[in-house]
Amino acid sequence: MTQALVVPRGLDAAKAEEVTRAVERLGKSASFRSVWKEVARAGVLTHHRTLRTYLDLLVRSGVLEVRTRDVRSVYLQQIYFVKSKRPKILVGLDILQKHGLNWDVPETDVRVIPTDFSGLVRSTLFDRSLMASLEDCLVTEVYRDAKKRTGTTHFVVAMISTRRLDLPYLLKRADEMHVGRAFRLLFKRMLETASSNETELDAPLFLAVRARFLRIARQYAQSGSWKLIEDKKGTGADGVSIINGLDESDLVLAAGKQLGVTG
Repeated sequence: MTQALVVPRGLDAAKAEEVTRAVERLGKSASFRSVWKEVARAGVLTHHRTLRTYLDLLVRSGVLEVRTRDVRSVYLQQIYFVKSKRPKILVGLDILQKHGLNWDVPETDVRVIPTDFSGLVRSTLFDRSLMASLEDCLVTEVYRDAKKRTGTTHFVVAMISTRRLDLPYLLKRADEMHVGRAFRLLFKRMLETASSNETELDAPLFLAVRARFLRIARQYAQSGSWKLIEDKKGTGADGVSIINGLDESDLVLAAGKQLGVTG
């Protein structure tokens, strides 16, 4: 089975964009050495190995294209060209499954979407392609459900209720796609459900979901990120009606299936 390799952490969206601009400025002279001189002189990067990582990532995302030419050396010279203004990454239910979604999903549900450099540096290398981060995948699925009624919000419930996420980044991306209000409402609904002392659902199932989500919620509260849910309304009305239509059983059963405590 092909292994997913996480893009090295510490990569910076602004630096990825600056490397792209350097290649664009150099035009037909954008060899690795000339790009290195350009970004080093500008103080963008301090190590040539880091530049190689950025260039490889930009090529994989479709922002850059690399060609080779013979310069009468042992190695062919690589020349970089700007191919696209926006990186491309993979999303879809199959990608969510690779992030740990514990549901059977169509293996063909993979889509290529444009992103920005923030989405690019959070992506994951997989089989020569770039998978979107879990947070970007979740935001995309709620947006897609809001627009096309795909029913994929249930998968989002499964993940947000059982996995600790980069909450500030998730909510920022949700606001950008106008589903920020829907995500905040979903977290509040999940907290309300998990905090309840009464339920008509199977007790072991409910208690397992309750324990997991409340532990995650406490971690958000301790880091201060839960305030982004309580203190900000969020942008957009897309997806709000879908979240309002979920009842206790929808939320708990989705989480329970992800935890493996129900079929």
